[in-house]
Amino acid sequence: MATLVIDIIYLFFAFISIYFTILFFLLFAKQRKSFHKMPEMKSFPSLSIIIPAYNEANSIASTIRAVKNLQYPKKPEVIVVDDGSTDETFKISSVFNGIKVFRKKNGGKASALNFGLKHAKGELVACIDADGHPKQDALLKSVPFFTDSGVAAVTAAIYARSPQTVVERLQNIEYTMIGWARKLLEALDSIYVTPGPLSIYKTSILKSVGGFDEKNVTEDIEIAWRLLYNGYKIKMAPDAEVYTRAPVSMKNWWRQRMRWNIGGMQTTMKYKGALLKKSFGSLGTFILPFFSLSYILSIVGISFFFYILFKTFADFAQFSKYIIALGGNPTSYFNFIALSDIFAVFGTIMFVLSIIWVIFALTSMKKDIGGLKSIPYLLLYLSLYVTVFPLNLIHSSIRFLQGKHGWQLYSNVSK
Repeated sequence: MATLVIDIIYLFFAFISIYFTILFFLLFAKQRKSFHKMPEMKSFPSLSIIIPAYNEANSIASTIRAVKNLQYPKKPEVIVVDDGSTDETFKISSVFNGIKVFRKKNGGKASALNFGLKHAKGELVACIDADGHPKQDALLKSVPFFTDSGVAAVTAAIYARSPQTVVERLQNIEYTMIGWARKLLEALDSIYVTPGPLSIYKTSILKSVGGFDEKNVTEDIEIAWRLLYNGYKIKMAPDAEVYTRAPVSMKNWWRQRMRWNIGGMQTTMKYKGALLKKSFGSLGTFILPFFSLSYILSIVGISFFFYILFKTFADFAQFSKYIIALGGNPTSYFNFIALSDIFAVFGTIMFVLSIIWVIFALTSMKKDIGGLKSIPYLLLYLSLYVTVFPLNLIHSSIRFLQGKHGWQLYSNVSK
């Protein structure tokens, strides 16, 4: 009976994995020629830029300089919102001319964004994290996507800024993969996050849906779902680049991903009523099922792996006990095969497809992450790095079930 259950779980896991892999390859084939196509825009709308900041004394000055250097036909309104910092963030920000600097009581990032939104006068509002460094042409390559009247938000391609540590380099590969996948999901109207390093919104629409959710620890996921829930579209500008500070250690990475996971769970629970309902478009028919299956498959997959591993060693231990009792040497009989042949074949196929996936992503995003020197990082990313995600998800799920998902717990966690 146990063997049958394992086979059923494995077949289901394999089917879903292959389904989504084929889906993304088909989306890539469909969008390959138009991947970098950008709409033409004759007249650019006015634009405000909001930079929420909490204890960002080490990065706020360079971010403001990067923002002031942005190219745009109309001079953007720049608003810095110091969310009750206890360091020199407000003082450093106030030195710059031509920007508006506000200070408010600490209330979290979403609260700071909403405060800035109340003061924003532009037709569009760009939200940029206090450690975000957009390239000079990022606005020029993002704003034209608003020529479609149904578009409420446009997001950019995010990369790690000056990655040095192994963790940073692995994240830079991951960010490239995320950007590529996000552009592919645009074909399904299923971009499910407008990331903090740089996302632009139509001000009137953002205000009409109530601004950012101040109770959600990932306001950038929640606002994207709310826009889709209300029938709006989100676009991805793959050539609009922004560089952000990535966690430099595994400890910081772990805490950041816990925040991402918990925020995703908060959002999933908030919009669970739209599941499988066509009236909510892609949110109900793709994003909610996709998120729900991802959670389930990640936890089941890692549990399945450890079960097989444990069973293999347990069986060998039992076998060794009898061999030793008979005076034999159990190691001479040991042939470590944790998975059956079909498991090994499937794993090999998925690993090869993953390599192809990474090559397509790097090529499409026009990114050279280090030539031959990057090969060890690519192998590490495809083997060890991705296997850590389910473990983090399990930890995040426990924290979520314990009710530990207030923004106060994550106010000093990297974006």
